[in-house]
Order: sequence, then structure tokens, then C-alpha cells
Amino acid sequence: MRLPRTTTYDLPLLLVVAALTLLGLAMVYSASGIRALDALDDPRYFLAQQSAWAALGVAGMVVASRVDYHRYRALALPLLIFAVALLVLVLVPGVGVRAGGAARWLRFGTIAGVQPAELAKLALILYLGTWLGARRETVRSWHITAWSCAVTVVAAGLVFAEPDLGTAIVVVAIALAMYFVAGARLREFGALAIVATALALMGALVQPYRAQRLLTFLDPWSDPRGAGFQTIQALYGLALGGPFGEGLGAGREKFGFLPAPYTDSIFAVLGDELGLAGTLAVVLLFLALAYRGVRIAMRSEDPTGTLIATGITVWPALQAWANMAVVASLVPMTGITLPFISYGGSSLCVGLIAVGILLNIGRHASDPRGAAGAQPPRLSRAPRGWRDGRTREPAARDRRGAPRDGPRDRAPLHRWSPRARS
Repeated sequence: MRLPRTTTYDLPLLLVVAALTLLGLAMVYSASGIRALDALDDPRYFLAQQSAWAALGVAGMVVASRVDYHRYRALALPLLIFAVALLVLVLVPGVGVRAGGAARWLRFGTIAGVQPAELAKLALILYLGTWLGARRETVRSWHITAWSCAVTVVAAGLVFAEPDLGTAIVVVAIALAMYFVAGARLREFGALAIVATALALMGALVQPYRAQRLLTFLDPWSDPRGAGFQTIQALYGLALGGPFGEGLGAGREKFGFLPAPYTDSIFAVLGDELGLAGTLAVVLLFLALAYRGVRIAMRSEDPTGTLIATGITVWPALQAWANMAVVASLVPMTGITLPFISYGGSSLCVGLIAVGILLNIGRHASDPRGAAGAQPPRLSRAPRGWRDGRTREPAARDRRGAPRDGPRDRAPLHRWSPRARS
């Protein structure tokens, strides 16, 4: 017997995302409170902004979870064009907001800045998912591969020009994962992966500061007060936490040691305050998110849903791994945030909307009536058999059987019946 289901949404996925978002709000307040108090005389400034974006993202997630994902076939191309236009606009001098030597934000009036690269990720996922899903039979042809690569190169190239090498790598990795799931040949996929890796290495060596990051990654203690300062302090943050941390809000690395305690280095603050138990809990939450996303992708009713679910799942999982690997000094330093936890309104809002789309795909996959509302076909009953193994076939309806002995209304009697047999 099965318990009655009260909803067709993926509740474990929803609970995982809710836990990450609430944990992110707590960590943003803990990591940014002192800096907001010093600069703005309001320790809750960044928490208020992040909470407003979270509320907007939750509303968008609810709407996206109730909109049939097949409708995005008509919206995918306009949304991609709009995202590319924003990526071009952010590069215009005087229009894009520059911070730390990079122009990654657009500011509309007095509201907080918006990062077009986050919208470009979702737009690229929807476009490639609908476009490749409709061409599943011809995905191995050269013109399909060429067009997919061209669209990806345009989006990733504009992000790289901001400059933002880490986000550009994430965009390319998402596109490659979707192309692989769509049915690409292994040799073509391997060739594209090798070319993408070579381009990433070339991009890392083009600018002197990126080459310095590679050297710092090999030996951060060669320049502990310069290029290796952030890497060393992030490792100290993870080490000082111990098994259970120093307590929420009691961490020390956020007091002027970490350059970006509530954005890029928030995982180090989390390890300092919540310890190994907190970091492992975050890792397990992202693994659970990846598992539920892959499960939805495998159970999707059509290729479009599978590809969109794949892209949405790879996006936060890969980006979370990259952020945690940077903090643990497993990969060279790059400016990439931790999804749902780091401070960033557009990242949090667009990520929650993407989760809403993933929930809608899972809802269609779990609906027993299917997309068209058709009932599942009924299986024909197998013919019954006698105890000795012989099959008992039903008698034909248009023919009369053999005449019976005695009246037709007399029922057969068992040998143990007390009634008389006369």
C-alpha cells in the first residue's frame, strides 16, 4: 500500500534549497555585520538586501514551478538575446559598474546592482535545452555542434571580457554537460573539452595578475602578505574552526583578514564559525541537490526537460565545488561565489527561479497522467490455469458449449457437502 501524496513537487529538493538559503542569510549577516557597521552604521544592511532578494527569488520560484516548462520554447531565444544585450551593455564605459577592476554589474536607479552574467547562465540553459531537445535525432551533425559552440562562445566570451574567468568557465562547463547528455559523440565531446581547457589556460596566462595567481597556487607562502594572503587566511579560517567551530558570529578571520568575507570567502567564515561539522553539512546539502536534480533529469518525460534539468543541476553543483575548492586551495584563486550562501542578490534570485523550473520538470515527471493527461494503458488479464498447469481458455461467446447432464440451475457439489446428491 502507498501513502497518499499531497503534492507532486520534489519536497526533498525544496527542503535542501530552503536550508541553503536560510544558512546563507545567517552567514551573510555574521560575515558582513562588522563591515556594514563601520561603513554604513547599520550592521543589518547587507542582511536586509539579501533578504529582499531572497523574498523576490522565492516568489519567482513559486511562479516558475507552476509554469509549464514547455512554454520556454517560445521565450528561450528572446531571453538569450536580452541577456547578451545586457552583457554587452555592462562593457560600455560609464554604464557598467566597475569594482575591483571588473565591470560586472548594472545599476538601475537607486536599487542594488544586477549582474547580467547570472541571467545569462539561465538564458543559455533554457535556449540550449529547448534547441537541442527539439533536434535530438540530428544532434551529432556538424551544423548542430557548430551552432551550439557559437552560442556558447558568444556568452562565455562576453563574460570573460568583463573580466570574469571563473564564471566563463562555469558557462562553458554547463554547455558541455548539456551537449554530452544530448547525445554527442565521445570523440567530438573530448575534442571540445580539450579545446575549452586550452582556452581557459590561455585566458589565465593573458593577464599578469592571473599568471601570478597560478604561481601563488603552487606556493602561497612565498608571498604571505601579498598574493598569497587571501589563500593563507582562508586556510586559517578552515583550520581555526576545529570540529564544531568557534560559534556563529564568533569567528575571527572576518575581522579584516579575509578580503571578501561575505562573498567569495564566505565558506572560510563558515568553516571558522561552524567547524568541520558545518562544512560537511554544506557539502552534503549540495550533494543532495545534485542527486535530486539528476533524478529529475533521468525521469523527465522528454529530451527538453532532461537537458534543462541537467543544466540547472550542473550550474550550482559545479559552482559550489569551485568556490569550496578555491577556499581549500585545491584550485587557483578565482572570484566565484557560493550559490545560495554568498552575498549577491541577482545570483540568489536567479538561482531560486532556476530551482522553480527544476521543480516544474520534476512535477511533470512524477505526474502519472503524463503531460497530455492520458491514462496509462490497462494490461490485459492473463488467462487462468488449472492446478495441473493446463491453461483454461474462456469459451466462445457466439457458440454454445457442450450439453450438460441434468438441469442447468444445479450447482456442482463438493465431496464434503452435507446435502444429498440424489
